[in-house]
Amino acid sequence: MITLPRYLVTVAGEIPLRSNRTRPRFYRVLIENIKDAVERAGGRVVEIRIIDAKILLETNVDVEHTVARVFGVHKVGKVLEYEFRDLKELANWVSEHSRSIVQGKTFAVRVKRSGSHSFTSLDVAREIGSILKPYSAGVNLENPDVTINLEVRGSKAYLYLDSTKGPGGIPIGVEGSALVLFSGGYDSPVAAWLAAKRGIKIDFLHFLMGSTQSSYYAFNVAKFLASNWLYGYRPRFILVDLRDLILEITKKVEWRLRQVILRAVMYTIASKIADEIGYDALITGESIGQASSQTLKNLLAIEKAVKSTRIILRPLLGFDKEEIISLSRRIGLYDLSSKVTEACAIAPTRVETAASVKEVEEELGKIDLTVINKVLSTYKVFDLLKTTPGEIIPPDEIEIDFIPEEALVIDMRSENERLSKPIPNAIPIGSIDIKKLSKDKIIVLICETGSKSYFLARALREDGFKAYSLKGGVRGYCKLP
Repeated sequence: MITLPRYLVTVAGEIPLRSNRTRPRFYRVLIENIKDAVERAGGRVVEIRIIDAKILLETNVDVEHTVARVFGVHKVGKVLEYEFRDLKELANWVSEHSRSIVQGKTFAVRVKRSGSHSFTSLDVAREIGSILKPYSAGVNLENPDVTINLEVRGSKAYLYLDSTKGPGGIPIGVEGSALVLFSGGYDSPVAAWLAAKRGIKIDFLHFLMGSTQSSYYAFNVAKFLASNWLYGYRPRFILVDLRDLILEITKKVEWRLRQVILRAVMYTIASKIADEIGYDALITGESIGQASSQTLKNLLAIEKAVKSTRIILRPLLGFDKEEIISLSRRIGLYDLSSKVTEACAIAPTRVETAASVKEVEEELGKIDLTVINKVLSTYKVFDLLKTTPGEIIPPDEIEIDFIPEEALVIDMRSENERLSKPIPNAIPIGSIDIKKLSKDKIIVLICETGSKSYFLARALREDGFKAYSLKGGVRGYCKLP
């Protein structure tokens, strides 16, 4: 008989403490999120029910580490379940499944018990310990080599085989929705994670500010968050092309206020999209004083000038950079975020640190509203769970300055040129029939200077291929990080 994996899920401590009116909703949302996590992991929920303050889960595949990433979960324990008649039978069952674990090692037995019994938790521990002791190196209650963890609930016992700590927090979906101003670097993804931990459904608003490379890798970061942490809904990635608006700012705004106005414009666009789609709040990765445009006075002036209709939340308010990066590593984001190249500052020096509301309002008044309206009319929304990173590259761009990780690279150079400057994993153009390639595959063409590849990419685009030319050709490739 095949035994399906069973888990005892300990919920975050604040959930059982909620009022009688609120608590059932929290459990209901948490259970739905756990089901979603299991299904995304390729599994199926066979049984799921509440036992006292915990959740018993049975699935057809191992999902311990997946469920341990659901917000609202304190711990996930893989367990064996047994219905017993008396203490002796219980102790013998536990001992039978624990002898090999304590062999030659010191051990301790920890028991949690609920319900009405003729014995105490200490009685259970002593009975099990006396049976296991001959097989072990002895009992050590202070610092054992192994610990036997057992929960007794009514007539059933749950023996822990393994356990994984969860993130805690409260279930996503119990606290409304928010739009995260998302660069993909270290700060905004951590801010997004912290907001989701407090039960908020988050979507990602990303501004294309220069090279599509930053947007490509920012999408990868958002997709990782969505796939590994955001359960119970379909997270979205909203892409706004801000390049024309940045040009407008650099033409018309005073140098020292450009960074402040850029931030104000981002707030303005985010607020309008939040109004249109219906988000309850905006979230940023700002930390007080971390950058010149993030001083308390600047943030105050920006908020007052923009008059956002949505509350702006800053989960990283009191974090320093070291703390943010440490949390980024813990979440699993660090390596992905390190690939994101932050857009160059439009005024890297002499940035105003104490702008007034009047100054911000005056400079914002210089911006042509038709440019803002154009930006707002052309934003794109992507389903993070279905979309591939390459799909967010603007289709009207034929030249790109990076190579997407999933791309097929075709080298158009002669054999001698290829040998003198080889490009790893590139396929010589003469060895394939491009017309027979899948039209769903991203193709990056490379020649010596970028001119031949540009024209071939245009021709392939007309035939329906997702073809791009590497800007600058091999010279451009040699400059890539």
